[in-house]
Amino acid sequence: MNILMVNRIWHPGGGDWTYIENMSALYQQHGHQIIPFAMHHPDNYPSEYSEYFIKHRDYRELNDGKWYRGLGIAAESIYSFEALSSLKRVRIDLAHLNIIHRYQTPAILKVLKEAGIPIVWTLHDYTILCPEGTFVSNGSICEACKGGKFYRAVQKKCKKQSILASGLACADNYVNQFLNYYSFVDQFICPSKFLYDKYLSYGIHPEKLHQLYHSYDPRQLPPPPENQADKGEKYFVFLGRLEKIKGIHTLLKAMKSCPDIPLKIIGDGTEKNTLMEYAREHHLNQVSFLGNKSKEEIWPILQGASFMVFPSECLEILGFSILEAMLCNKPVIGTKIGAIPETIIDGKTGLLVEACNAEDLAEKIKALYADEQLCEQLGNQAGSYIRALTEPNRYYEHLQKIIPSLS
Repeated sequence: MNILMVNRIWHPGGGDWTYIENMSALYQQHGHQIIPFAMHHPDNYPSEYSEYFIKHRDYRELNDGKWYRGLGIAAESIYSFEALSSLKRVRIDLAHLNIIHRYQTPAILKVLKEAGIPIVWTLHDYTILCPEGTFVSNGSICEACKGGKFYRAVQKKCKKQSILASGLACADNYVNQFLNYYSFVDQFICPSKFLYDKYLSYGIHPEKLHQLYHSYDPRQLPPPPENQADKGEKYFVFLGRLEKIKGIHTLLKAMKSCPDIPLKIIGDGTEKNTLMEYAREHHLNQVSFLGNKSKEEIWPILQGASFMVFPSECLEILGFSILEAMLCNKPVIGTKIGAIPETIIDGKTGLLVEACNAEDLAEKIKALYADEQLCEQLGNQAGSYIRALTEPNRYYEHLQKIIPSLS
């Protein structure tokens, strides 16, 4: 079977790419051929199908004052004629969609449907429900657009605090709703119960929604260090984007109460310089900013850590870094928000804290760092729990029920 794997990019760039890699490997293990369909990008992995990719779009041009270029990008982000043309040149038996809004665009759904191609869509964000895509407006959780009131995103300047960007996102939602593109999807996969319940509450084709946790083959992980008995440096890690909604500012506030506990921060983002300046001002010498790292570089850092923190302040859909930490038998301290409590079971696979609460977070960090026995116990339980939750064969069996043609 030729499976069209559709995503915004074809290179590492977030949790969606981790899912793409895992799913592509799983399909191939069962004898299927993967046909990637993404946007051209200099970092893309080589592919014999790259000639079909849509051209690269730089959305920063919406804000650079060159309105004539911005208008072209705006139009293409709502309805990509290029994507439609490319699709008609490839033989496809199944389309598996991921992040497509503003890139290939939901307009491709109609083309796929007219060609009689089954469509399954794994939901990685809230864009169908929220023009901003995250249910975050100007730093706070917001569901003002519920009921199809997408114009409120423009009123609140939800997208990049820009009327233009917010207007584009708003128009995109109205166009997709008016043209009823989502009705062409055969099945939607929701990676968490939280996401499933959220889409259900918005009335998005409830008969097509399926809840299925991501697949993750633990054989992808490197073996643990041979000298595990000699633990060496003791520290914990944060792994993720350096953005306000990820709770990184709250974490640094908490670190003021943990002067002797080393923290390694892996990742980059718009808040990096602000965070580094904050660390300097408050003499947080125990905090190290490591920047972006490849998967190969991340694994040994994660395996050597005592635990990981995931202090997110947004409605997380699942959190791949949580899964990967637990697969390394590491407990995670995370917030009681979104789908996080579905993987971090308080007192069993990690510890839960209140979102935006630096004092609570500091207390849990100190408690876990000081108790190596508890840390090891929670880590072992986390590993067992997440392996059962993300078992690839179990995932594929569920897929076969959702997509009969896979059987």
